[in-house]
Amino acid sequence: MEVTIMLSMRRILFFMRQYNKQLKKKWATLLLLFLFPIILIGSLLLLVAGLLLPEEDSPIRVALVDEDRTQETILFSGLLEETASDNQFIQIISITKENAVKLMEQNQISSYFTFPSGFTEDLYEGQSVTVPIVGNPSRPTDSFLVKELVESMMRYISVAQSTILTVNEYAKKTDMPKEERQEMMFQQFMDFSLYTLGKVKLLDEEMITNVATSSPTHYYILSGWFITMSVWLFAIYTILGKEEHSSMLIRMKLFGVTTWQRILARILVSLGYSLVVAAVAFFIIGEFVGFELFFIDYFRFGLFTILNALLFLVGIALIDVWISSRKVILLLQSFYTFVLIFTSGAVIPTLYFPQVIQGVLPYIFSYVSLNWMIDIVLEGRNYANFITLTVIATIGLLLLWLSTVGKERWIR
Repeated sequence: MEVTIMLSMRRILFFMRQYNKQLKKKWATLLLLFLFPIILIGSLLLLVAGLLLPEEDSPIRVALVDEDRTQETILFSGLLEETASDNQFIQIISITKENAVKLMEQNQISSYFTFPSGFTEDLYEGQSVTVPIVGNPSRPTDSFLVKELVESMMRYISVAQSTILTVNEYAKKTDMPKEERQEMMFQQFMDFSLYTLGKVKLLDEEMITNVATSSPTHYYILSGWFITMSVWLFAIYTILGKEEHSSMLIRMKLFGVTTWQRILARILVSLGYSLVVAAVAFFIIGEFVGFELFFIDYFRFGLFTILNALLFLVGIALIDVWISSRKVILLLQSFYTFVLIFTSGAVIPTLYFPQVIQGVLPYIFSYVSLNWMIDIVLEGRNYANFITLTVIATIGLLLLWLSTVGKERWIR
């Protein structure tokens, strides 16, 4: 058993040396390969960022329409408007629905939300309460953020509703007059309002966590690095495959070399070259931009980079194993690369995606990897979860090994 493992390792190392020699002979091609994607991808991301993202200094203007006009909604609207007045990210104004529609048509507000008639009564009676939101189609990013803000606010309203209902039910069992009971419920509503807008800091929380709009320059610099690394992985793997002629494959079979050993060596060489260049590029970018990272941050970031690159190459290799036509392989691998880059949110932030697609994204490793990288580099996240990507990588390698073994037996 040990002899077999040692022999397999020697064959893998032999092929790694052969692939390394092939790449050294093509140093001019490699130099062009490393530089050209940086220029192309940088230009593309500058164009996309300019078209999609709002100006960093322009706050999001939101209109609040109060159709209920009760003491509670007037109080809450005033507190919400006052809280937002000192906020650099968002401005809230209380106006009528007609004025809100006019301002949206003039593209002066990003969206407006409404306290409908009967809102307070439904709140006190335990009925489901809703706050309709109308977004500006010309400002999809801002509208999405307002939607997240209002949904977060509604979660706190639901909690407050259950508390108010509990107090009301107990108060009904006493001899407390109706007017006094309503006054007590109003006091509960006031306490809830002050808690939500004061302690939770709802506005700042929802705005700051969106890196794509609060720090678009850093977001797209990191995204550009992520895309460039993916292109390098794909290109180096493809270049190594062009050197595998049919006569060479026959000789390898005669010497007992398996498809798994050959592909694993190809993956490791592609991984090694790409990671070295990507690491150098990241350190240069870090010095230029000024990322504040500690050693543990570099370690976490590096692990996510390795896991993402490994999974990417495993997917490329699976296509290579099961498809015979070179043209079809290149087409499918190119499409695979495009889909992973696009769904990661590196080109267009995922907040632009439909809700149906956003529900699928957590199952795509490129999306998970880039999100963790952004959390570590841009948000200062001090913990990381590698379990999901490690499990997927293990399953991917096992599936690749079974595919190579199965194909060899099927060919025989």
